[in-house]
Amino acid sequence: MTAGSPSLSGLVPGLVAAVRSEAAKLSGRSPAIAAGVPLAIAVPLLVNYVIAEAVERNKINGAGGMDTSNAAYWVLVFSTYILVSGVVYSTAGEFGNGTIDLVFARQPRRWFLPTAKVAVFGAVAAGTSAVTVAVLMVGFPRLYPDTWGRVELFSGAGIRLWCGIPLYMVLVTMLGVGLATLLPKPGLVLTLLLLWRFGVETFVTFIRGDLGLVVQRWSPFRNADLGVGQLSTITSPFGGPNGSLAYFGLVCVVVFAAGVWKMVRADITR
Repeated sequence: MTAGSPSLSGLVPGLVAAVRSEAAKLSGRSPAIAAGVPLAIAVPLLVNYVIAEAVERNKINGAGGMDTSNAAYWVLVFSTYILVSGVVYSTAGEFGNGTIDLVFARQPRRWFLPTAKVAVFGAVAAGTSAVTVAVLMVGFPRLYPDTWGRVELFSGAGIRLWCGIPLYMVLVTMLGVGLATLLPKPGLVLTLLLLWRFGVETFVTFIRGDLGLVVQRWSPFRNADLGVGQLSTITSPFGGPNGSLAYFGLVCVVVFAAGVWKMVRADITR
């Protein structure tokens, strides 16, 4: 037995206890569960329902119908930010209400807290998104065969979305925890995420020439869309969808690691 084994022996039980403690905070009355999960499922379903009904009634042009690779677009747009808001507010709230000091006093391994939040909120986000994608790809082709008839959950594109989007949700959860640890202001963090996703990465499409194309191809969220199987306007600079998703994952891990480093270092130096 090595000298470090007693410490390592308490690592897994300690981390499991931290995850259980975090999960215990998420009751049916928690906004992340009571409001976040239903909204994350209902909003993309409602948007797709309204669009499908409009197409059926010839209110909008739905020529060509829906493809599998574009069927989960509104999940990526809405569910992502509904679900990540829960973990951002939870993480920032630890600093705002002072409970983080109690956690630190009870558990000397400071990195357990953000890791437990990623595990719990990531599992919620992954499960919620998987259910939403499945309902879309199974239910809508039966309700609207004329426009959704080509959408198949158990096709190659469908399986990639069904598996890729939950993984993406876990990565975004990690990104949210990292940002909320670096900047414990939930409104600011969510604004930054939205501005980057729908502001900066949209703005770069107006940059002309090769520079604009290069910037687009290196945009993290555009690569994430490509990586999960969503229809994309860029080609991957990382060898394909798997490389693009790995690139987005690396960005999330770096931000998360920076947040953990700040949390540990701040505790040591105060």
